[in-house]
Amino acid sequence: MKKLLLASTALVATAGIAAADVNLSGGARFGILDNGTDTVIHNRFTINIDGNATIDSGAELFARVRIRGGSSAGEGGTTAASGVSAPRVGMTSGGMTLAVGNINGALESTPGLYSGAVGLTGLGWGNLPVNGSAAGSWFWDSFSSAGGGANGVEVIYSAGDMGIHVSHSEVSDQTSAHISYAFGDWTAALAMLDDGDGPEATLITLGGSLGSANVGLKYADVDDGADSSDATTVWASFDVASGTTVTGYFTSVDNGTADDNYGLGFTHSLGGATLAGGVSSIDDTTRADLGVRFGF
Repeated sequence: MKKLLLASTALVATAGIAAADVNLSGGARFGILDNGTDTVIHNRFTINIDGNATIDSGAELFARVRIRGGSSAGEGGTTAASGVSAPRVGMTSGGMTLAVGNINGALESTPGLYSGAVGLTGLGWGNLPVNGSAAGSWFWDSFSSAGGGANGVEVIYSAGDMGIHVSHSEVSDQTSAHISYAFGDWTAALAMLDDGDGPEATLITLGGSLGSANVGLKYADVDDGADSSDATTVWASFDVASGTTVTGYFTSVDNGTADDNYGLGFTHSLGGATLAGGVSSIDDTTRADLGVRFGF
């Protein structure tokens, strides 16, 4: 009887695995990073685990967790181990998506927010005008790649060229939203964030194509309750040779203390991988990197 029970359990488990729609995707990168104080070996590895199921109504249920590890430790530093994220779980039906848990966040998902990034690692992400503001950097809800995230709720809606995204978390006490519209080769977006007694932010992005170049403009106004700041970013990306692209940005920061930010980088296709490098200056700190990244 015990053997029969074990065999039956194994068959049910195997059938469940065979019927499940589980996909793996990810990427990795490695290289050298000068972080402004030290030159270190950099590496990162990411795996996304996505599960999907379709119910009789045609709606799709989904769930994601992410495994991420990496280090940029130098002399006297501490290396890091891999971690597993909290899940993002939800349902999509037609043009509507509802997700809970480790949500992406509406401001984080604003089209064009990350445009103009340079280097292998982003080099301080001075191309984000909401960074280095009166509220500091990375103050908004976003998917945590190896942590608990915001444990919030978000609703995403798309209809033709228009997109709307609203998110809220009781944990962070943040509510954010964005609306975007695509017209031809261009996309414009407006995002707003309210953090209860914390920061308030407004972000505007515009990006598109001009001939063989991709260009964009971004503006952010942030008020942390005590101080306010604003920043404007312009960026451009050009194909200079077969498989080679050069990207640059300049961010004018007005918060009374920070210097302007700028960066210049390149990518070159290796056929299945990308060679990337760059240099940036953020608040008078110079960073540089060079390495290879690839997906799988």
